[in-house]
Amino acid sequence: MDAKILKEKCREFREHEGRASFYDMALEIVDQYPLQASVIILATWNISRFRFMVSNSENIANFVKAMDKCKPLFEKIKNFNFQSTNFDEIKEIVEYIYMILSAVKGVEYTGASKVMHLLNRNLFVMWDGYIRDEYEYGDAGEDYVDFLKQMQEKFKDIEWDMPDKSFTKVIDEYNYVTISLPELEKNRKKRKTHRSL
Repeated sequence: MDAKILKEKCREFREHEGRASFYDMALEIVDQYPLQASVIILATWNISRFRFMVSNSENIANFVKAMDKCKPLFEKIKNFNFQSTNFDEIKEIVEYIYMILSAVKGVEYTGASKVMHLLNRNLFVMWDGYIRDEYEYGDAGEDYVDFLKQMQEKFKDIEWDMPDKSFTKVIDEYNYVTISLPELEKNRKKRKTHRSL
C-alpha cells in the first residue's frame, strides 16, 4: 500500500460516484451549519436509513438533541489527529458520541460514522455495512474504535501530501472503491437478473 494506490482509488471514486459533490457541499457549510451539513451527508450517503428519520418528526427532534449532546464531546477531541492519536486514550468519548448518534432512527451505525467524520475530518474514518462485514466488525461503539485502530495500523506508513483532502476521507474512498462498490455492483446485477426472470 502506498500513496500512489490511494490517489488512484480517489480518482476511481470520483469517476464512479455521482454523489461525491454532496460531500463537498456539506464541507462548505459544516463549520457554520453542522446540523444542516450532517443532513446533506445523511440524505445522500445514508439514504436507505435516512428515509426513516424524515418519516417522523420525532426522529428529527431526536437528531437535533443528539447533535446538541455531542457538541461538547466533539469539542474535547477537536485537535486530535487520526495518524497520531492513541485511540485507547479517547475510546470512551468516541464510543459515547457513536452511541448517542447511532441511537437516532435514520442515523444509526453507518450514519453515525459519517456525521462523526464530517464534524472531525482529521480524526474519524467512515464505514458502512459492507466495510464492517469485510473487516469483520459488529456495529457497536467498541467495534468502531477497533476499526479506527485497524485503519490507523493499515495505513500508518503512508505520507499523505494532498492538503485538499483529509487522510481519513482518502481511506474512506479506498474502502468504498475496493469493498463497497463491488458489493453494490453485485447487488445491482442480482436485482437486474431477478427482474428479468
